[in-house]
Amino acid sequence: MKLVLAEKPSVAQNIAKVLGASKREDGYLEGNGYIVSWCVGHLVELAQPESYDSKFSKWSYNDLPIFPDSWQYQVSAATKKQFGILKKLMERKDVESLVCATDAGREGELIFRLVYHQCHCKKPIERLWISSMEDSAIQEGFAHLRPGSDYDALYEAALCRERADWLVGINATRLFSTLYGQTLNVGRVMTPTLAMAVMRETAIAAFRPEPFYTVQLDAGNMKLTSERFKDKADAEAVVSRCTENKAIITKAEKKEKSEKPPLLYDLTSLQREANRVLGYTAQQTLDYAQSLYEKKLITYPRTDSRFLTEDMEAMLPDMVEKLFSMFPVEGIKHISIHAKQVINGKKVTDHHAILPTKEVGNHHLSELPKGEQKVLNLVVTRLFSAVGDPYCYAETVIEATCGDTVFSAKGKTKLQDGWKVFEKRQESTKTEKELPVVVINDALEIASMEIKEGKTSPPKHYTEDTLLQSMENAGVDEMPEDVERKGLGTPATRAGIIEKLVRIGFLERKGDKKTKHLIPTHKGIALVTVMPEQIQSPSMTADWEEKLLLIERKEYSSEDFMQEIRDVIFHLVRHYEVIQDAEVLMAKEPDSVGKCPICGSPVINRPKGYFCADKECRFALWKNNRYFESIGKKLTDSVVESLLSSGKIKLKGCKSAKTGRTFDAMLLMEVDENGKINFSMEFENGGKKR
Repeated sequence: MKLVLAEKPSVAQNIAKVLGASKREDGYLEGNGYIVSWCVGHLVELAQPESYDSKFSKWSYNDLPIFPDSWQYQVSAATKKQFGILKKLMERKDVESLVCATDAGREGELIFRLVYHQCHCKKPIERLWISSMEDSAIQEGFAHLRPGSDYDALYEAALCRERADWLVGINATRLFSTLYGQTLNVGRVMTPTLAMAVMRETAIAAFRPEPFYTVQLDAGNMKLTSERFKDKADAEAVVSRCTENKAIITKAEKKEKSEKPPLLYDLTSLQREANRVLGYTAQQTLDYAQSLYEKKLITYPRTDSRFLTEDMEAMLPDMVEKLFSMFPVEGIKHISIHAKQVINGKKVTDHHAILPTKEVGNHHLSELPKGEQKVLNLVVTRLFSAVGDPYCYAETVIEATCGDTVFSAKGKTKLQDGWKVFEKRQESTKTEKELPVVVINDALEIASMEIKEGKTSPPKHYTEDTLLQSMENAGVDEMPEDVERKGLGTPATRAGIIEKLVRIGFLERKGDKKTKHLIPTHKGIALVTVMPEQIQSPSMTADWEEKLLLIERKEYSSEDFMQEIRDVIFHLVRHYEVIQDAEVLMAKEPDSVGKCPICGSPVINRPKGYFCADKECRFALWKNNRYFESIGKKLTDSVVESLLSSGKIKLKGCKSAKTGRTFDAMLLMEVDENGKINFSMEFENGGKKR
């Protein structure tokens, strides 16, 4: 009998179905020589400091740094029942060996191994390593199970990541919290990510737009522009020198150029595209992709590769043709398939790029949630693009001289849509006005000359898309070119980092439904301001990520890595000096009761009402609200919180001013762009009252 451990019940059920383990029991399925169960996420986790010594239950600077001599683990309180089931299954005499069937990656390996060791199990382990939940992939995976020892180094790297995060998080959080008198959460990856966002906002705040000037020549069928000038007088001097009302052509070039198709998606590029095109957060995209994977509709999403292996080349044409019949593109009858463009086994690590599966053809896609439909469509479309023809265009550059100043014009003419016909990115497929045919030394008659004024633009606020990009590229300039994994975190963890920063109040999302900016809060800015360079440095954290990868490959010692982490923490605790006058910086903001429905800023409870923290915003809910008085109710924090989060709240025991009778109703709040608030009521019988 083999005991198979998956990560989630849904995955376990898929595996059990393929294996023929159909008998349902409490917490597992059994049959055909297999027992299939699941871990429900992190069943076993690192113990808290107070488990090592009761004195750590109180935060004290004098107790730092905390370095466990021997690491302790504990069973999560919420999952004790399932852990008990797994322990009994492992102890069954008829269970001869185990199959690790958790997600095929670093975290999946950690989840299984911690449960295995916590149960003191010594039975042999085999590893299921698959990139798809299709029945055929599961069958193939079980036919070629690998020894668990092949993944010992992966487990080592996972342990190092977990313990490093614990050491940095516990020690740095307690250090700064005790020194500054309030809880300041610090994380190995989280804090450098926050630091990038703070530095971006600092650059925006410090930016002062500078005017610049250009001279534009109107030659009738063409407009040419000079270089930029900082001083208007320089532009005026150019105009004064052009006395003959003629410009002589000095350059006329027309070159055909092409733009290669984009690469297939890894998780980060999928998250970025979904944010840019659909407005989804990184976490939303990951959740949709994970669900699609568990429904067997796409391959493993937590990948950092954008290529496929050589053995997959032969199946691509048939797959693309079938998908194209299901996802037709208007005006396109035939799809080009250049499979070799996406093949490079040397650039595939644990998993290949994200692909749709054959199962797509057997599924009623219209029944999928809208979010899943849209993410699946992105994955399918990207496959069409990646194997497609190049986008071809002709670029024309014309230069003309007038009064010793060079003026230029550029034009672009589309020659072949190529891959862009699928993704239809309007910003990149716009065709510029076609320029007239001219010959060198031709004289252009100048109809008019005009000085144009412009201003330099500040850096842009981070969006989820651009912050993910910065996380991915962090430290690149400071690391050797051959380094494979650069950046902060991994594709699998970046979404969680961003969500945690938002959840604990260091970042907030501001903007409209489609484009939301990630803006550091007062608390986030304060934390980064007092944080030493060592802790907020993206390059140091990126270096640690690279070393974790080397541990996976048995090219770096886990002991050396952990000693490096301890040295950093020890130096931080012993040598950090408190920033003078930081109490002003650390002044707490009033508690927020929710997000402003107009601008997204916090709404603050003030003596006379609930007001938007942004003083330029008009949103205000006065506590002496006439509507609420008319129904015998008062505005409270809980009522306002509900109205701000969902725009409605169910009220019981409302009192009619006319009849004196009490009633229950759903209260709705609508806010227009000018801040005007309208209340209305809906009743269970379907009626509505303004």
